[in-house]
Amino acid sequence: MSQSSKHNSVPRVIFGGIIQESNTFSIARSGMDDFVQNYVLVDEELSASKGRNEYGGLMKAAMERGANLLPTMAAASATSSGRIPRATVGALTGLLYPRIQARLAKGCDGIFLTLHGAWSGEDEDDLCGELLAAVREMAGPEMPIVVTLDSHANVTEKIISSVNALVGYRTFPHVDYWETGYRAAHLLFDIIEGKRHPVIAYRKVPMIVQAENHMTSRGPMRELWQQAEEGERTGRSTITSLFAVQPWLDVKEMGCSVVVIGEREQQADAEEEAELLARLFWDKRSSFDAELYSVGRVLDFIRDQNPSGPVIVSDSADSPGAGSPGDSNYVLRELLRLDADQWLRAQLSLFDAAAARVAVAAGEGRTVRLRVGHSVSTDFGEPLEIEGTVVKISDGRFQYSGGFVPGSEAQMGHSAVIAIGTLSLLLIEQSVFTGDPAMYRSVGLEPANADFVLVKSAAQFRFEYEKLSEHIFILDTPGASTANLHGLPFRHIPRPMYPFDDNFI
Repeated sequence: MSQSSKHNSVPRVIFGGIIQESNTFSIARSGMDDFVQNYVLVDEELSASKGRNEYGGLMKAAMERGANLLPTMAAASATSSGRIPRATVGALTGLLYPRIQARLAKGCDGIFLTLHGAWSGEDEDDLCGELLAAVREMAGPEMPIVVTLDSHANVTEKIISSVNALVGYRTFPHVDYWETGYRAAHLLFDIIEGKRHPVIAYRKVPMIVQAENHMTSRGPMRELWQQAEEGERTGRSTITSLFAVQPWLDVKEMGCSVVVIGEREQQADAEEEAELLARLFWDKRSSFDAELYSVGRVLDFIRDQNPSGPVIVSDSADSPGAGSPGDSNYVLRELLRLDADQWLRAQLSLFDAAAARVAVAAGEGRTVRLRVGHSVSTDFGEPLEIEGTVVKISDGRFQYSGGFVPGSEAQMGHSAVIAIGTLSLLLIEQSVFTGDPAMYRSVGLEPANADFVLVKSAAQFRFEYEKLSEHIFILDTPGASTANLHGLPFRHIPRPMYPFDDNFI
């Protein structure tokens, strides 16, 4: 029995977390400023936060169960990035660890943490495992610890061995943050109250698959979830999580995962369920393959088919949600090379802090000559010289809609729309997720009225953009988060590994 339970029947639960996703092929590096740009909340700031996120689900469950919540610290970077510097890790954990220790010293019954699960540092592949092992060391072996993870987590043995249970998102595009927190919180309260005695059945699947086909509304992930939900209905699993790992991690313990939370008395059922789902995951490996297009091929489609609505084009290789900086000028360069600025009503975005500031300083109506692009990803391209007219400047703030955490604010910093012939280029000072049409609308551009709309997102954009168009194309472009996995220099992953090897199981 925990220290607080001896004196108080009301469960006391420590909560907090750090959410960050890494792409080991990206040279971008997140510092504390990147987290502060999004959010870093400590103590009562965290308790007072509102939103449809994991903490909101936890707070609702705590209210239903009559539990007291003990806030520590919560942080998330505005975008993903490459390996995190140790100094940034130290600054973040320097806020989290002492607060957990202080709460533990006064007595608690459980710990609830929200992490991503694919967080790597300059000197450590598995920062989530490192963090959880440190928390377990502080809390001791008897303290219940439940964690929520992104469904793109790279689940490791260290993560599994440090927790009593973990719960992943069930949707992609991710829209069930709140529901995940709510589900995980009730599981934690059940453990605290002795109603559940969980075991974890964990299987690693030696495959990496393109994120462009991770959607849970259709295709292989929908079929996998149908089987997983059947296992939950029949009692073979209490909670199942399926992790189609984000594919841009060149680390030793890489691969997709299945995690089944079962009851101690029925461990054999949980192990059997995990084995069944892992085999099904493997059998569907080729169903995740995505068709990739060139810019020229997309333009040919527009000319030949003359679609009534916009064509949505994904440069997922430069996705800020997958660790790329969003600074690639590849698509713009191709459109100009193919003279699309003479006829194509296109909307594009590009992160280039210096160019955005110059354009804003010039002011609306002014003609500017700029060198744009690859200010960070210098390993994937070089700047492009453009000339155009500044047609709109903005402070860069907008509210995300349903495809992200609804109501959360994006901050693009100084932003300017440059008209280059018929092309509209949105230059932004700070990298943000670009998969929501609210980004373009915030600067007076309406995607529904365009011929060609560029997003830099593998699949998250579909939640909103599929409402605008059924014509969606994934590009074969260079970048740290490219869908062309064979073009990336994997050196540290275990082998054999699909798609680089096949038919070995």
